[in-house]
Order: sequence, then structure tokens, then C-alpha cells
Amino acid sequence: MNQDRFDALWRRAGGGSEASQVFEALEGHYGDASRHYHDCGHVAVCLAAYDDAIDTLGTDDGVEMTLWFHDVIFTPGARDNEARSAEWFATQASGFLPETFISETCDLIQATDHRASPQAPRAQFAVDVDLWGLSQPWDDFFSDTHDLRRESVHASDEAFARGQGGFLRVLAERPKIYSTPYFQARCEERARQNIERLLAIFESGVDWTES
Repeated sequence: MNQDRFDALWRRAGGGSEASQVFEALEGHYGDASRHYHDCGHVAVCLAAYDDAIDTLGTDDGVEMTLWFHDVIFTPGARDNEARSAEWFATQASGFLPETFISETCDLIQATDHRASPQAPRAQFAVDVDLWGLSQPWDDFFSDTHDLRRESVHASDEAFARGQGGFLRVLAERPKIYSTPYFQARCEERARQNIERLLAIFESGVDWTES
């Protein structure tokens, strides 16, 4: 993760020299040895997808801040990771960033739980970036699936496939996985192909973990 980039963002949002301490805490969470997907690399990938989109969707410091914090708290299988990540961000930002900015960013972080299609344009932007990885070339997408499996240390292969498959089916059953025309045009078709292929593997009963 790029500390200079984070420092510049934090200061644009209204913060100051405490940015270095916040970054160190962020890096500690994302750099934990138990992280294999929800790690520093995921943040970097999200920021790269955001950078590619800003010529069309525009820069948004709240969306960018969301990408830094949306997975900072992660417990495999927990239903409140995003809510806890939002709370953690609010704790770090309190007294340094404007309260309105904190509140709006917390809402964006919680939108990345993917329980419903986002309606607000800024939430759509943040969520589409978080889902960008579904549209990678198959080998990269499948590698991410293996990394997610490695994080789910307390689940059996069958339980993991059931949970991940259920999540992906919910997305695939929506009229559109992506909410913005920008990401729909670039990501929708390949994401659906990847999901369909992975679900077929899960349902076949083969030992995909050795693939």
C-alpha cells in the first residue's frame, strides 16, 4: 500500500500528521498473516480499478477513503465485517476529519457488504470497484477463490463452496451485477462467465482445491 497516497487523501479530507499512525494501523490489519485475499493487495487492486474509472466517473475522496477501509476488519464468515470496518474508520477519523465526511464514508463502507444493490451514485461507484475482481481473467479469478478458501480456515471445503456459491448466486440473479454503465460495459459479461464456471465446478463435486 502506498503511504504517500494515503497521506495525501487523508489531508485532503481534512486530517493532518496523524495520517501516518492511521496508515500504520491499516497496514497492520491488512498485513496480518491470516489474510490471503482481504489484504494489502486487495486494497491496491481496488485503488487501481478506481484510478481507471475516474476519467469517466470522476474523483471522489469519500469513495477512495472507502476503498482503504472497507475490509480493515475481517473475520471469515462474519456478517458484520463491513459494519465493524466502518466503526473502526470512524474511531480513527474522529476529531481529525469532518463529521459529515466520516458519516458519509461509513455509509459507503457498509454498502460494500453487497446485501443489496446500491442506489446512490457514490455507493454504486464504491461497490462496483469492490466487485471488479469478479471480472478478471479466469485464472486470476480462480486464484482469488483459492485465497478466499485459505482465509476460511474453520470451514470445510463443502461449507466454503456452499457459502461462496450462495453469495455469487445472489449477485448473478440480479438484473445487473454492476450498477454503473462504466463497469457494466467493462466487467458484466466476464464476471457472469466466471461465476457460472465456478458454480459449475462447485456443483460438480470435484476437488477443485487441488486445481
